[in-house]
Amino acid sequence: MDVLAPIGRLLFSAIFITSGLNHFLHLQAMTGYAQSSGLPMPQLAVLASGVVLVVGGVCVLLGSFARLGAALIALFLLTSAFTMHRFWDLADAQLVQQQQVHFMKNLSMAGGALLLVYFGPGAFSLRRKKAEGRRTSFGVPLRHRIQE
Repeated sequence: MDVLAPIGRLLFSAIFITSGLNHFLHLQAMTGYAQSSGLPMPQLAVLASGVVLVVGGVCVLLGSFARLGAALIALFLLTSAFTMHRFWDLADAQLVQQQQVHFMKNLSMAGGALLLVYFGPGAFSLRRKKAEGRRTSFGVPLRHRIQE
């Protein structure tokens, strides 16, 4: 079952790595969308979020600094949900539905990222601590978190 961890990291990180790269490849279009959403300094926001997505995604994929990468992704997703997908401000029913789906998707993926922050990257990570006797950055022994 250890193979599920790297497969899960691959599947989870793929959308963030590709989306982050698209922030650079389609900078003008992404900047226009950010500007239309009222984001201050939209081009800088697009570039910074692209870096966060690529770095966070690669960290999760490799399992090296995966908790930090997942935390960055969760922060991005929550920020993006409340700044870019404000369905409650829209009048058009179709746009409301589309933006509500994007909002809920971001919340859901942020929940998955927070689970990675809590439980860590799992097996086959480039940087894996031995569970026995080690404490995580949250001070809770790993043997108390993972029940087999």
